[in-house]
Amino acid sequence: MRAALVVVLGAAACGGGGGGGGEIDAGTCSECTPNPDAGMYTWTLEPRVATTIYRFEDDNPLTEGRSTRVAVEHSGLSCDLWAMPLVEIEDADNTVTITPRVFARTPPCTLTASQTRVVTITLTTGTWTVIGGAGSTATPLSITAGPQPERACGLAPCTLDCDCDEAAGERCLGAQGFGGPYLSCVRPCEHSRDCGDGVCVDIADGPFRTCDAAPECTDDVPCPAGYTCATGFCAPTFVLGQSTRSECTTDQDCSGGLRCVVATAGSGPNRCEVACRTGGGWCQGAHICGPAATDLSGLARSDSVCGWLGE
Repeated sequence: MRAALVVVLGAAACGGGGGGGGEIDAGTCSECTPNPDAGMYTWTLEPRVATTIYRFEDDNPLTEGRSTRVAVEHSGLSCDLWAMPLVEIEDADNTVTITPRVFARTPPCTLTASQTRVVTITLTTGTWTVIGGAGSTATPLSITAGPQPERACGLAPCTLDCDCDEAAGERCLGAQGFGGPYLSCVRPCEHSRDCGDGVCVDIADGPFRTCDAAPECTDDVPCPAGYTCATGFCAPTFVLGQSTRSECTTDQDCSGGLRCVVATAGSGPNRCEVACRTGGGWCQGAHICGPAATDLSGLARSDSVCGWLGE
């Protein structure tokens, strides 16, 4: 099975930029940056039930070597905070399972809200079935990928991902323009933090949810909590390390931009973490969003948080 989970310099807050090695600081961080907007909340990573699954914008024939996007709608609460979806690709039976996830707040709110997540996938030749995770009520989606054409890369307009600047995050994705469906090289995103050097936008006569080379933040477009606008882009105001990723009871124990994330059952204490809404640039220093198992510091007690990559 292949599994995937369907980014800078900040002002010093406390601790160091590294996250591993040495004794873990189990107390609250007395030197952390203020968190004036924090409530007495905790956040638990939870799955949500998929209600609808469909290809996002893309009506073009698919071949191996070209990515496509799948939208997954799910229900939840208005105070849910996006978390990284869990994407599991099973080659044995050509099944893709997408489980939408959120950081659920305690105490919860009462207003319900539906959300749509957009996941980029690349499939090998064959007919695939895309389903939601446990409890899904969504009708399964069938996608057929033809064989990859035997030709050199670099053609324009694109029909393969390798026709695009893959190192920069570009993929050859389908979109719906006024003249009908077409393919183009774009950088897919769900949030502006996924772009790193731009903003996530929907273009009227072009692709939706793609990165545009425009300022991420302005006087009228603020950064997320815990980030400050620096020359048009959002930079963390926190530093991640053993001190800032301390044990916590509520958000009020954490630096601005960090949340008190509940540990997965039996895995240890709650910790102040960056709750990654997507797989994008939410982290600071030598950290990256992902599962707890990839955090070399051993501090993470939940997936979809910033884990330390090592020196």
